[in-house]
Amino acid sequence: MKKKLISLLLSLMVILSFSMSNIYADTNSTGKVIYVSLNRTNLEHLLEIPIIKEKTSNSGYVALMTTRGDGSNTDQKSFASIGSGVRANVLDQDYTIFESLDKDGQAQFKAITGVKPWAINNLRINRDLNQNSDYGSYGATLGTLGTTLNENGLKVALLGNSDIIKNGELKKIRNLALTCMDQYGRVESGNVDDINIDDNAMPYGISTDYKKLKEETKKYYENNDITFVELGDTYRLDEFRKNLNENTYASMKKRIYQRVNDYLKEVFDMVGENDTVYIVSEFQSNLDHLNKRRLAPVMKFTKDGYGLLESATTRNSGIVSNIDIGVDILNEFGLKNELMIGKPFKTVQAENGIEKLLNDFKRIVSINSIRASVVNTYVGIVSASWVIAMIALLFKNKIPKKEKGLGRDQIFKILKEFIKLGLIMPLAFLTAPIFQFKTQTGLVAGVLIATIIYYLIGSKLFKNDDIKQMGFYALLTIGLIIVDCVIGTPLMKTNIMSYDAINGARYYGVGNEYEGVTIASAVFALAVLLNYKKIPKWLAVILSLVILVTSAMPSMGANVGGAISECVAYLLFILLIFDVKLDLKKIIMIGVATVLLVVVFAGLDFLMGTESHLAVFTNQIIQEGPGAIINTFGRKIQMNMKLAKSSVWVNILIVSIVIIGALIFKPSGQFKKIHDKYPMIFKGFMASFVGCIVTLLVNDSGIVAASTAAIYILIPLIIISINMSLEKDTE
Repeated sequence: MKKKLISLLLSLMVILSFSMSNIYADTNSTGKVIYVSLNRTNLEHLLEIPIIKEKTSNSGYVALMTTRGDGSNTDQKSFASIGSGVRANVLDQDYTIFESLDKDGQAQFKAITGVKPWAINNLRINRDLNQNSDYGSYGATLGTLGTTLNENGLKVALLGNSDIIKNGELKKIRNLALTCMDQYGRVESGNVDDINIDDNAMPYGISTDYKKLKEETKKYYENNDITFVELGDTYRLDEFRKNLNENTYASMKKRIYQRVNDYLKEVFDMVGENDTVYIVSEFQSNLDHLNKRRLAPVMKFTKDGYGLLESATTRNSGIVSNIDIGVDILNEFGLKNELMIGKPFKTVQAENGIEKLLNDFKRIVSINSIRASVVNTYVGIVSASWVIAMIALLFKNKIPKKEKGLGRDQIFKILKEFIKLGLIMPLAFLTAPIFQFKTQTGLVAGVLIATIIYYLIGSKLFKNDDIKQMGFYALLTIGLIIVDCVIGTPLMKTNIMSYDAINGARYYGVGNEYEGVTIASAVFALAVLLNYKKIPKWLAVILSLVILVTSAMPSMGANVGGAISECVAYLLFILLIFDVKLDLKKIIMIGVATVLLVVVFAGLDFLMGTESHLAVFTNQIIQEGPGAIINTFGRKIQMNMKLAKSSVWVNILIVSIVIIGALIFKPSGQFKKIHDKYPMIFKGFMASFVGCIVTLLVNDSGIVAASTAAIYILIPLIIISINMSLEKDTE
C-alpha cells in the first residue's frame, strides 16, 4: 500500500511538472510587448530614422490611423481612446497629471479613489472619469486596456514623459499613462518623474536621458509583460517649433532622431523572437494638423513578414483607427474586452506597401482639403437652380414669349438642363476616382470631366424625353452603387462626396450622402421603368430586394440606417405599385418587417464575422442593455441638431419644403395632375418622401441622407411641372 501511494504521488508530480512546463511554454510563446510613443511625428519623418527605415524594408507592418477622440481632437483624447478602445473624452492637459506620489499624496489618492495607489497615479483621475461620463458620446470606459491586462495577471510598466517648461514652470505631460492606466488612474510600475536631463541645446532645455532610459527599459522589460515608453523629445520639438527657424529646427530634429535611432536599436536587439514592438505617433504634428494631414503613423514589428496593417474597423488596407491599437495589444496576449469596440489588426503582405500608403495619403488629404468647398458648391448649384426654376414657374406670365431670341420657352429649357446637374453630379462624384487623380486640381477636374460625359450621353440618348433622361441617370447611379458595394466600395472610399478617413465618421460601405441617393434613386429609376412598361412589377420587387441586400448587407454596403429607411421606402413603393390599400395594419407590418430585417442582418454579421457598425451596436446593447439604444439615438439626435445649424445640406431640405409648399397652391391642383399623368412616378415620389422622413429619424447624419434623397424627388417634380406648364402654353 505504501509503495502504491509513493508511486501515485510520483506520478502526480511528473504530470504536474509536465503541465507546468506546458503552461510556461505557452506563456513564453506569447512573448512580451514594448510600446514606444513617438508622438507628433508623421510617416515620412519616422522613415528618416535609419533603424525604422531598415526594419520596414524587410519586417514589420505600417498604417496611418485616425486620431479622433470624442468631441474636439487633442493629444489626450487620442491617447485615452487607445486605452479605452472607444473614442474617449477627457479634460485638457492641466487636469491630467500622472506622477509618483509622496506619502501625503498616496493617502489623498486612496481617500479620493478608494483604492491603494501604485507606482504612477493621477490624483485628478475622477475629473477625467466624470468628464467622460457626463460629456462622452460613445460610452467609453477610461482605462479599459490597463484594467484588462492587470485583471489577467499581466504586469504593466510605464517609462518617460513629454514634460515642457511653460511660463517658467515645469508642466508635467504624461499622456501615455492615459493609454495604459487602469480604471482608477494607476500604472503598476515604471518611472515618469526621473527620466529627463537638462540640455540647453534641446527644446525647452529638456531632453530624455537616453542612457538612463535604455537601462530602465531593459530592467522593466525583464520584469513586466508590457512596457510603455514615451519618448517625449518629438513632442517637445513640435511644441517648441514656433520658437525656431528652419536651420535650428532641422538641427534639433537631426539630433533627436539620432538619439531615438540609438534607443530603438537597443530595443530591437533586446526583444525576443516572439515579442512585439509598436511604434506609434498618437497625434499629428501642429503643422500637419494645420495642413489637414490628420492621420498619424502606427507600426507593428513581429517576427513574420512585412507590409500594411488593416482592421475590421476600417476595412481599408493601410488605414486603421486609434481605437484598434489597445484591442490589438490585448489580442497579442489572447485577450479581449467587449467594452472595446475597436478591432485587432490584420496584416497585409505588400512589397511596396509604404509607397502605396503615401500615395493614398496624398489623395486622402486632397479630398479632405477640398471636400467642403466642392460639396458646398454642388449644394449651392442644386438649391439655386430649384429656387430660380420655381420663381420662373410662379411668375411665368411675366416672362415675355419671343419668336426669336431668348424667350420664355428658351429660358425654361436652359433651366431644365441646369437643374439636371443635381442628378448627374452624384454619379460623377462616384465615378471620378476612376481617373486616379490625387491632387486637389485633379480631383475637381475628374468630377467636371465625368459630369460633362454623362450629360452628353444622356442628352444624346434621350434628347426629347426629360423623364427618360432623368431615369437613365438614376438607374446608372443605383446600378453603380450596387456594383461598388459588391466589390468592397472602392469608389465610395475615394470620392469627394462620400466619407473620408481623416474625419473618421465612416470608413467603408455606403456613406450618409449616398444612403439618401440609394433610397431615392432606386425608387425613381424603378418608377420610370414601370411608367414606360420596360419591366413587370414582379421584377421591380426582385430588384428592390437586390438593392436592399447589397447596400445594407454588413459585408457590403453595411449601412444600418440605410437598411431601415430603404426597407420602409421599398416596401411602401411595392405596396403602392400593386395598388394595395394602406391602413394601420399595413403600416405596422412594414415596421415589423423592418425590425426583422435588421435582426437578420445582425445575425448574418455575427455569423460572417464582418464586425460592421451593426455588430458594434448589437454588442453595445448586449453589454449595456437597452440604455445603449437610448444613448445611440440620443447621439443621433444631437448630431442632427448640430448639422441643422452648421451643415450646408440643410439648405436643400429647406428649399424642398418651400417648393413642395408652393406646388400645393400654385399651379392649382399640380400634384393631382402629376398623379393622373404619371401614376407610377408619383407613387415613387410618395415612397421616397417617406424614406426621407425615416432616414432623418434613424441616422446620425439624417439631414445629409434626407437631403440627397430629396434631390431625386424635387428635380423630377420641378422638371415635370415645367414641361406641363410649357404644354399648357401650346394648347
